Amino acid sequence: MHDEELTPAERAAMDALPRERPPDRALEERTVRALRAQGLLERPTVLRLALPATGWLAAAAAAVVLFAGGFVLGAWLESRHTTQVVLDMHQRDAADAAAMVQRTGSAYVSALSTLAAFAEKARPQELAPAREAAVNALHAAANQMVRLVPEEPVAVNILQGMARAAHGDSLETAAAEPRRVVWF
Repeated sequence: MHDEELTPAERAAMDALPRERPPDRALEERTVRALRAQGLLERPTVLRLALPATGWLAAAAAAVVLFAGGFVLGAWLESRHTTQVVLDMHQRDAADAAAMVQRTGSAYVSALSTLAAFAEKARPQELAPAREAAVNALHAAANQMVRLVPEEPVAVNILQGMARAAHGDSLETAAAEPRRVVWF
């Protein structure tokens, strides 16, 4: 039958029909069964990993080695980073300490300048506590310098001079006061 032989009603009915239709699930199964029966289609093979016991042991050992190697490598990389951070921190701390010593020394010299300006106007008794504080600070600074650099000649001489002065003060006070001994 050709399109020319159709009446307009038949042509409209033909155009209203769906152009395609999904196949039934059973059709696919029947087709696959028929192709397998003729030997044209094989069953899918199931891939099974069958390793001997030694193969499984080797695979487990390799996994442990890889894990441990990754752990060691990560620890080494992190320790390199940590070492650099600690070195940077110590360098920064040393620079900060040097700057603080500079500021403190400048403040000490400034305070002594102010004390010297007051010395002209004040009585010696009024300046005694300030003088004692200045001497104690100088003594502590010299002690710290000797701890830092034991061969520092200026700090050693300051400490030796202070020791001689303290020894001389104690001899003068000892000569001024009689010794008192308590016998048992």
